Amino acid sequence: MVPACAANRLGGRALALRQKAQAPVQAMARALYSLAMVCAAPLLLAYLWWRGRADPQYRLRWNERLGRSTVPVPGAVLVHCGSVGEVLAARPLIENLLADPRWGRPLITCTTPTGSRQIRKDYGDRVDHVYFPFDLPGATRRFLAALRPRLVILLERELWPNFLHHAQARGTPVVVANARLSEKSAAGYRRWRVLMQPALACLRLVCCEDQPTADRFAALGVAPQRIRVTGNIKSDLQLAAGLAETITATRQALGLRAVLTAGSTHAGEDEALIEAFVQHLAQRPDDLLILVPRHPERFDTVARLLQQAGLRFLRHSQGQLPGPDTQVLLGDTMGELMRWYGVADACFVGGSLIPRGGHNPLEVLVLDKPVIAGPHTHNFAQLYEALASAGALTPVASATDVLAQFADVLEHPGASRRRIDLGRTVYLAMTGAVARTMAELAPFASWQTPRSDPLESRHGAQTVWVDAQCFEAAEPCLFDPQWWQQQGDSQALGAGRGHIHRVGDARGRYLLRHYYRGGLMARLSRDLFLARPTPRTRAMAEYTLLSQLRARGLAVPQACAARHVRHGLFYRADILVALIPDATDVARLLHDTRALTPVEWRTLGQAVRSLHDEQVFHSDLNCHNLMLDAAGKAWIVDFDKCGFRAGDKWKADNLARLLRSLRKELRLDDTFRWSDDAWAPFMHGYDGSH
Repeated sequence: MVPACAANRLGGRALALRQKAQAPVQAMARALYSLAMVCAAPLLLAYLWWRGRADPQYRLRWNERLGRSTVPVPGAVLVHCGSVGEVLAARPLIENLLADPRWGRPLITCTTPTGSRQIRKDYGDRVDHVYFPFDLPGATRRFLAALRPRLVILLERELWPNFLHHAQARGTPVVVANARLSEKSAAGYRRWRVLMQPALACLRLVCCEDQPTADRFAALGVAPQRIRVTGNIKSDLQLAAGLAETITATRQALGLRAVLTAGSTHAGEDEALIEAFVQHLAQRPDDLLILVPRHPERFDTVARLLQQAGLRFLRHSQGQLPGPDTQVLLGDTMGELMRWYGVADACFVGGSLIPRGGHNPLEVLVLDKPVIAGPHTHNFAQLYEALASAGALTPVASATDVLAQFADVLEHPGASRRRIDLGRTVYLAMTGAVARTMAELAPFASWQTPRSDPLESRHGAQTVWVDAQCFEAAEPCLFDPQWWQQQGDSQALGAGRGHIHRVGDARGRYLLRHYYRGGLMARLSRDLFLARPTPRTRAMAEYTLLSQLRARGLAVPQACAARHVRHGLFYRADILVALIPDATDVARLLHDTRALTPVEWRTLGQAVRSLHDEQVFHSDLNCHNLMLDAAGKAWIVDFDKCGFRAGDKWKADNLARLLRSLRKELRLDDTFRWSDDAWAPFMHGYDGSH
């Protein structure tokens, strides 16, 4: 039976027409977004300068934010963490990448100086690090062109339309790990669907922390086969080396005082907690509050609030620990929240007394401390609900209730211990997210970038690229059939528009192809094309694409050399590819030799599927461009005007085009050894069925 997705010609054309109708609107939306970002760039830089009042690092490395970044060895796996929170969350994932030599040396990016400092603190020279660029079209293009990441892993929800678009255009796969998407954020994406839908279609894989997040991504148009529920990688939190000893030493220095740590607090919470703690001291004057604001720009503000409240406090940035008379320790250093949670008798998780949505309590659970949180916990709704259902958490309504629950923990240690044990049970049930995420990333582990940049030379109006493993120098003579005849081998072969020459010498055998126009445009100009930047000319674009696909292990020809020749506002082009030994195209086999076996059709289906899995659109997928060699291996050839394309809807039309080519050959030649029955084993290979 012929599958409807490929057999229905009208359906395939209707799908193509719908896509063409949507494409201009989506392109216009991204163009307007890009224009808005360009206009906002001076404001963004002014904002960084303003932030530099508190942290001078904001005024440095602006070249990186504009995409002018370099690393010692391009082609790494890039892990992007927005700020320090994501850097800490990504620690178990990054450590797994570092432990497996297949992934190489990671490149870690972030957008804030605090995140940058945390990266250097955690990994030193084990990783490369630069800032992630602004989502300007030029900045993202420069960034990707210079660093050439072979895989991009975005943490949680760092989805930038221009970056995703240009990564897709370069064939760079982008994965979201530990994806979180609240209903509020999903609603925002729906409002900007014309912009975000094509951006989300560029994602190769979305590893979600829970099912509601997976459902929201699916509702936004991400294909279900690209979505996995892998859990929250923070549940596999690894304590930093030496942290346990630091916690023990700090706790001993604090003595027997009862300690409440309020971590990741926000404006509105700090004021309320300070006021409630003043009242609490009337009943328990020896207790200590460790207050750790979420954002460093609030450190000075909170210090003034403590001073106005008349509390005796220390700022940890001054290098001191609390003495017996200290009532509050202000945790105004970055990356030490785990230390302050570890020395506490109970921990309040901030962002939950205000409609911020709460922060992750896993850092408290892994340290075996009682969790206190307010009513606003929708950012981690499933986790907080699990804790409440297990009896490990009783939400509080106010800062006064936070201090009351802290006092209850101190007065009833047995009940507190039971809550801790219940929280530990919930935590252990959530572990394994990193292993599940790494299992989903495993297919990308063997991917590489092309071995090296091509050798380039210019000869007047000619630009020549060659693969250094094929030729020692980039010379124009490589594209001259008469020169090859002098080397001993040059034979013209008929091949549609124009001719292909089979050439060779002692180094190897090749196919030399000159680019010709087709259709009505050929009547105006047989082989002249409108000039464009060198990498985007037809020969160079095909050379680059073939190099990328070969590096990923796909069965495509090796690009050995490419050339374009300027003629005023136009250019001509040629490409030289390695000849595939003992290979025959499917059309010739079916015309001249024999029918294909079901195994061979399945092999061809698998080859096309591998191409589609890499998101490669073949503009002329037909039976002339599918080949089988003497060993039965399937090859795909002729990648002129092909490229990477987002989404999946176009794949059905691509298959329909192949099916039409087979039926066309049968109409032209009734001895053509094809029937629609052969399509079933092809689709079995494509679908992975038997």
